[in-house]
Amino acid sequence: MSREKYKNQIQSLIGLPTLPTIALEIQNIMREDNLSVIQTVPVIEQDPSLAMKILKVANSAFYGMETKVNSLRRAVVIIGMRELAGIVLGFSVLKSMSGPEDHSSKDWKRFWEHCIAVGHIAELLDEELGTRFGESPYSLGLLHDIGKLVMFKLDPEKYMEAYNRSLLEKIPLLEAEESVFGITHQDAGKWITEKWGLSHFVQAVNGYHHDLDAIADQDLKPMVALVQLANEISGGIRMNFGYRILRTSDDVPHAWEVLRSRSKRATDTTYDEFLLDLEGHWGAVREMVKLLNM
Repeated sequence: MSREKYKNQIQSLIGLPTLPTIALEIQNIMREDNLSVIQTVPVIEQDPSLAMKILKVANSAFYGMETKVNSLRRAVVIIGMRELAGIVLGFSVLKSMSGPEDHSSKDWKRFWEHCIAVGHIAELLDEELGTRFGESPYSLGLLHDIGKLVMFKLDPEKYMEAYNRSLLEKIPLLEAEESVFGITHQDAGKWITEKWGLSHFVQAVNGYHHDLDAIADQDLKPMVALVQLANEISGGIRMNFGYRILRTSDDVPHAWEVLRSRSKRATDTTYDEFLLDLEGHWGAVREMVKLLNM
């Protein structure tokens, strides 16, 4: 199938879900810049499994609460409205794209672990670097690889062929996807997030998280760089999906250089020193991955 035909199929949502109602409601609340406990809690309560995930997040080591959080409203206050909206949006979208078959192998389990890890690492980087982007880094990290699920939904056998080729031939998954489909998960992710009407940040992260220099809108570049860096780090702590080419100790990620325009800390320290400072956080990230696995 040609690239144009894949684009038309994806943007026509043939064999793919529409944006879930909960995600749509959260999107509308976020667009109105009217995030509040009163607005958000009733939306979350529509999905008991999602509400349970929110409680798990609030009770995790990531937030360090001394007493157990049993109230959804209290959990919302602890997590914060921006992060909460990102979690609700991300998990409702991922849930709509998944089915029983997606959890049947350790490979797809790694996919979920990778998405959750990148979400939390992106949130951590945003805090540590002081970038404070308006969009939720958690949701951007969580959704950055939605294109992989889209391609898997379109043709499961073909997608697993690309995934296995990546592992066997030790080539990046992006390269294997291109050779098998003629498109990549960046293409698929950008097309479906455009169709769903998700934010320009979500669209940019999906379309360019492996290709920062292709971003036309320079205002979007640092946010995409943050997610790209989170993606890079997830591989370093062995939470990647597909074959990953390890960098050398002298190879500083391009994303780190881009983030220097937004972060004094990125300017004042080296990348390796920064990673060393973050080592104490990886246990909490792994705990969160374990708690929230789809």
